[in-house]
Amino acid sequence: MYKKLLYLCFVITLFLSMNMASLSGSSAGNSFSDVGSNYAWAQEAIDDLVGRGVLAGMDGEHFAPASPVTKEQFAKMLVLALEIDLVEGVSSDYRDVADNRWSKDYINTAKNYMFDDSYGSASFNPSENYSREKCAYAIAQALGIGADKNLLDKNVLTNHFSDVDDVTSAIRTPMAIVAERAIVRGDGGKLRPKGDVTRAEAAVLLHRAIQYKSRNSQDLFITRTPILGESQISVEQAKRWAEKMGAHQRFIDIADSYWKYGEITGVRPEILYAQAAKETGYGKYTGQVKPEQNNWAGIKIKGATGDKPEDHETFASPDDGVRAHFNHISAYIGTEPVGEPHARYYVLNTMPWRGTVVYTEQLGGKWAPDVTYGYNIAVKILPSMMNAR
Repeated sequence: MYKKLLYLCFVITLFLSMNMASLSGSSAGNSFSDVGSNYAWAQEAIDDLVGRGVLAGMDGEHFAPASPVTKEQFAKMLVLALEIDLVEGVSSDYRDVADNRWSKDYINTAKNYMFDDSYGSASFNPSENYSREKCAYAIAQALGIGADKNLLDKNVLTNHFSDVDDVTSAIRTPMAIVAERAIVRGDGGKLRPKGDVTRAEAAVLLHRAIQYKSRNSQDLFITRTPILGESQISVEQAKRWAEKMGAHQRFIDIADSYWKYGEITGVRPEILYAQAAKETGYGKYTGQVKPEQNNWAGIKIKGATGDKPEDHETFASPDDGVRAHFNHISAYIGTEPVGEPHARYYVLNTMPWRGTVVYTEQLGGKWAPDVTYGYNIAVKILPSMMNAR
């Protein structure tokens, strides 16, 4: 019996030792010996992209995270990461990209997304090290967000980075857009745009781009405006702001209810008041919702099938509509509703992301289909209220 117990202990010990790596946790078994604590910031991205087949190790053990990425290598990474349809079997227009070059098809596929600083040169320079700013440019173009109309905060670079003047002028707008969307976040307040991008950095940039494309990221924008907390302005200041914005008197008057429920729930009332301004056109109700519906937040009914007035909730009074607004947001942030909530609240509680929204910016893609919805409130409407005198 004693020998059997010893043998059983031996087997258990052997099993644990052989499986410790999986128990302790690489997300996809893709970790490399040279991606240690110094590269913890890139670990998830590297594992994800290796798992997707976008990247591979230098051998079975090493990833070489600090090695620079060449132009042709990034072309391949971009195509694979963003699942761009590969252009195959077409000769290259570049004299330094032969038909038998391994990267030819990736270059032909990605060339229109990559920054051309050679002014129509017949060379692609596939082996040159690629810079951070050019990676940012390529990602913006490939995602289709490189145009100025996608930039919501014109001062996003100067507000967050000290070396913005080092960014090539033609790349400034795409860089600002991907920085605004937190695809590029810099390091210590610096972008270091002209520096060579490393394999670890490229992995992180493309991982964030994938998240942005799939709308899976909980951190899509550079700003983070908490929904919970004490109000940072008074109701009187909010009313003065509403007057200056030409708001309808009903919108000015309802501010008292927003600050009342802000005290009750711990939700910052100025954020929901700013949202109400966006949803109702400062109380003018220029959309489908009618003033008599007392719906300050564009809340839909449980079985809404379109965007007509009858697809939106109607509340008994303006104050009840504000309470519903706070109850609606409570499903997003994971707090308790006030009184009996409306039917749509229970629909929200079935969503996989319920209770996970922490920042105003995260409302995009959830409260409304537009991914910039919450960010627009945070950087456009809310600051004008905060700065009103």
